[in-house]
Amino acid sequence: MVPIPPIRPTPAPSPAGAALSLLAAYHECIGHLLVHLEDLLAEGLRDPAAREAVARDVLAGFDCALHVHMDDEEDDVFPAILAAAESPVRRAQAFELVSSLLVDHREMAELWTRLRVSLGALGGGVALPFPEFTARRFLDLCRRHIDREERELGDLARQIPRERLEQVAVSIARRHQVAADCCPRKGRGS
Repeated sequence: MVPIPPIRPTPAPSPAGAALSLLAAYHECIGHLLVHLEDLLAEGLRDPAAREAVARDVLAGFDCALHVHMDDEEDDVFPAILAAAESPVRRAQAFELVSSLLVDHREMAELWTRLRVSLGALGGGVALPFPEFTARRFLDLCRRHIDREERELGDLARQIPRERLEQVAVSIARRHQVAADCCPRKGRGS
């Protein structure tokens, strides 16, 4: 008989870890949706029914995921980061990062608005020219944005006081619970 190892309680994540892992979950979701958008641009996805289904999934997924993720950051994370930046250097760093990420959010929203019409038409079986240049700009911007957040946001988030981080994590978790069906999608092959 093989001995069963004792169950060790898993330490609860820190408030910063909890908030950042919730943000990372949406980064992963958006990453999967970006892969599906790339599939629409690829020559390999020629079957009309498959293209329509992928277009519908991408449309529904991004409509939800972009809104939820931007709200996570704009309503909770960014204000907390700015409020927690105490030294002049940290304030400058936080202000530059948040300002830049907000500009990205506006540009992503604008590009997404342009893509929505074509994806809606494609998902409904209507043949319209697909805005490949807009889609590629959107893909590139989203990936650069996520990469920057993952490199720079964590350090600033760890400066947020524990009590405020707990509030941020609870608020984000509540938002994700309401939008639970937003991100069930997976990458290629699923």
